[in-house]
Amino acid sequence: MRAITLVVLLLAAGTASAGFFSDCDYTAARSASAPAAGATRIVIIGRAGGLRVTGVRGIAEVRASGTACTSERDKLSNITLTATRVGSEVRIEAHVPDLSGFLWTGRSALDFEVTVPDSVPLRVEDSSGELKIENVAAADVEDGSGALHVRNVAGDLSIHDSSGEITVDHVGGNVTIHDGSGSIEVDDAGSVNIPEDGSGSVEIRHVKHNVTIGDKGSGMVSVSDVGGDFVVHDKGSGRIEYTRVAGRVDVPRKH
Repeated sequence: MRAITLVVLLLAAGTASAGFFSDCDYTAARSASAPAAGATRIVIIGRAGGLRVTGVRGIAEVRASGTACTSERDKLSNITLTATRVGSEVRIEAHVPDLSGFLWTGRSALDFEVTVPDSVPLRVEDSSGELKIENVAAADVEDGSGALHVRNVAGDLSIHDSSGEITVDHVGGNVTIHDGSGSIEVDDAGSVNIPEDGSGSVEIRHVKHNVTIGDKGSGMVSVSDVGGDFVVHDKGSGRIEYTRVAGRVDVPRKH
């Protein structure tokens, strides 16, 4: 009875989360898992759909569960979630076939959540949809489009993002962000380095060491409570504001 209830809840959650896909009429629960003992790296790959990754202390396996969603019944079986392990690497991957052919006018997606040991470094690749990551070790994130929210990272955090807002809270190590467009907000980190950012506002607060921005296109930059230096190498349009910087400030003269 509990298993039936869980499936019903997953289907209901999937239907609600798939509301973005207005023509998504068919759903099915998906799950996968792999042992985590001895793992030194976890790779998670998402396609179209939302993805949430949560670190949990002391768990013995990597577990993924979610809901496949499509607008045509016969496409549903092609949307899968797999877990594999090769050596010390665990890989969780969503499979959502490219259904954008000439005659295809619908949508398909796989919304899923993954729980991981909070002590194993992550590599997360996500194509589209909202991505949330929290309570994890060091993380390397490559994100296509959609909002990205990262919270409570014990080590370093690296982000390559094409578009969509980025919010980062509480990173024990260094934060490095390469961004195309969309706002960036960082609160509480060891250091922050943004080598390149196309457009969108940047707000950075409570950094223990240095804040460095390389090539910044358009959008305001606001920095406060920095324990080290604040440096901006190149800035397009938009003002630069800073308060309570303990070290050296070096920004383009026009700002």
